[in-house]
Amino acid sequence: MPVDRSRLPAPGPTPAFRFPHVDRGALPNGMRVWSVRHSSLPVATAMLLVRRGASDDPVGKEGLAALTTDMLDEGTGTQSAIEIHEVLARIGTQLDSDIGPDATVLTLTALSRFLGPALGLLADLVVRPSLREDDFARVRQLRLHRLMQLKDVPGAVADRAFMRLLYGSHPYGHTPLGNEASLGSLRLEDVQAHHRACFRPADTTLVVAGDCPPDVVMALATEAFGSWT
Repeated sequence: MPVDRSRLPAPGPTPAFRFPHVDRGALPNGMRVWSVRHSSLPVATAMLLVRRGASDDPVGKEGLAALTTDMLDEGTGTQSAIEIHEVLARIGTQLDSDIGPDATVLTLTALSRFLGPALGLLADLVVRPSLREDDFARVRQLRLHRLMQLKDVPGAVADRAFMRLLYGSHPYGHTPLGNEASLGSLRLEDVQAHHRACFRPADTTLVVAGDCPPDVVMALATEAFGSWT
């Protein structure tokens, strides 16, 4: 069949798209559990969204929320940081964290058969972090070094200036990383208090998408997070 390459082909009909059904439930402690069945691959992704972010940093303590999030995988009541990452390696996944102005998100992706251990580990990190003094000092120093490095990155300097110009003294006016003065003033007690105040089941939603039925997701979530108060 001859092809006329002098003009673009006529567009075809717009394909239909149906959003997958989202099963919504909640645990007795108020934590919401949403799940989406997606069975094309034997994989499941769990995202834990906490409705607290960088805008919840107290004045003069900018960077506290992000520093607290960084501390979560430094150890739990039963495991050290090395043991935590060994468990992550055994189930073939890694922990990703992201903090914005209004939310903190922790994400794990694993084979569906390892969803239970993955959620159990995620619960340990969020509910029972060790928050030790030596880990705090090291993580804070790493963030201070990062701030020094960003002074030589034009894009980062422009981003900080833009946010301050756009939002002024509003809580949106600083980046999650904070600044040298605020990080230098932080203490471990600030991190512990922020964790107690902001990481609460009533402000948290667990979203699981993958090859796992909704009733199984709810059962695994109950086992992992049901005792969180």
